[in-house]
Amino acid sequence: MNHASSSPSNKVGHSWYVRIRAIIGSRTVILALLAGQFALVQLLTGPQYGDAPRNMHWGVLTVENPAFLLGAPDTYERIKGFPPDPPSLAPLALYRFPQGGLHRWWGPVPPLVFALAWAMTRSYTALHLVVPLAGAGVVILTYWLAGLWLTRREALIAAAFLACFPLFRDYATVAYTEALSALALTAAVLAHVRGRTVATVILGSLAILMKLDLLLIYSGIIGISALWLMIARRLHREEFAVPFSGTHAVAALITPAMITSPWVWYHYLGQGERTPTGGLSLQQFSLVAPQMLELLFYIPWYGALLTLAVIGAVAASGARSGRFPAGILAVLLAWLGLGIVVLLVYAATPGSGNSPRVVIPALPPLALLFAAGITRLTIPWRRRVAFYLITLFTVINLVAIGYHAVEGARLREYAPVWQVLREQPRGYVLTEAYWHTILYARQPATWFEFDETFQRNIMENADHFARYLDRHPIRYVVLPAHGDALASPDVRAYLDQHATRIEAGEFVVYVVEG
Repeated sequence: MNHASSSPSNKVGHSWYVRIRAIIGSRTVILALLAGQFALVQLLTGPQYGDAPRNMHWGVLTVENPAFLLGAPDTYERIKGFPPDPPSLAPLALYRFPQGGLHRWWGPVPPLVFALAWAMTRSYTALHLVVPLAGAGVVILTYWLAGLWLTRREALIAAAFLACFPLFRDYATVAYTEALSALALTAAVLAHVRGRTVATVILGSLAILMKLDLLLIYSGIIGISALWLMIARRLHREEFAVPFSGTHAVAALITPAMITSPWVWYHYLGQGERTPTGGLSLQQFSLVAPQMLELLFYIPWYGALLTLAVIGAVAASGARSGRFPAGILAVLLAWLGLGIVVLLVYAATPGSGNSPRVVIPALPPLALLFAAGITRLTIPWRRRVAFYLITLFTVINLVAIGYHAVEGARLREYAPVWQVLREQPRGYVLTEAYWHTILYARQPATWFEFDETFQRNIMENADHFARYLDRHPIRYVVLPAHGDALASPDVRAYLDQHATRIEAGEFVVYVVEG
């Protein structure tokens, strides 16, 4: 009779396979991948677009001149251009604005975080990784927070939902500061619901000093939870109470307000002479809100509405699941609701952008509610929702990472330009890549921001261009080496005749004589 048996080598191989599969499938490894993806994408692609280089520059500038945090102007920038002659060349007259300073909605903490990274390392790579590491921290804290009331599997779902949410994944990769705000706020809420008074006060103060919107969200969360506790005790409904004392709630609300009040009064409110946002505009809201809706998932509005409906239905199920104590549910709903209020106010504020990124600090409670809700669905509906969101988020994130790769490659093409400019005496650089030039070349820069007519009138007319350079301290002009992009042939001919041409890879740096 024959007996089949496995060879010792097969048993060893199967054992290693089982171990590797267990390691790869472990919650720790999955959480590490979810949290580490932001830094990985940044290191592999290197994008820094929009205001991201400005944000890092403000950190470097804080090291060079700490008075910048107290209102000193940023002497590196004249972003909206110099006054032209005649003034009608710039119909929007944006050049009238003086050199900028720290934005009125900003607190001192974000530039100080970038300043600390720069002071300790003098490394641009370290600056690039500040926000990705903060994004990783938010994912981990969301997992930790969810684990207080949900199963570890549900906590991992919450972390994955947040980490793969397209808006969060995108802005946690580049140097926008909403991930820093989300980190401080999530840490403060975690300390608050655990009754850690000192930690709540410190973290809550840091959250308020991140950006103006965190003042409303943090204070609102703590105030609503304290009010809920007071009502529960008056009604003798202990099952509604939150798991901390009234003394802790009062300290968590009042002490950070006292610590941050000088900054709030001096910078946010302008010593009482202005309101935080100025007058709200319904016209602005009607124009910007639809754009924000589409940019929430980077898909057309009808797809965004469908996705929000799916997520909202699941989150509502999570709110009704009974998984969260009533007091904690009040905290989560206040957190999410105040984040939505901030988003709506931002959409109606003149001068704001069309990105919905201000809602990022309020995404962790949505992740918790979603994780609690999806496990309540029947298995067929759970599979449908998971398939829809996983497919959608994967496609969107892959496209966004592709965009990151393109932007990173474009950024690397400018490296020879910054090398040339770093070796030159200080002088204004006329360049489309103004914030990047300020950050990486440490030269002041200018452009015709938000005024295409101004740009065309100067860059497509040699007489206007010559007069513009003659009357203002512009020492360098950066243009593509080939083609007529950014400047007309007669402007290029003027530069070839009156400036020293320095080849810098795909670009040319003109050193203006004078």
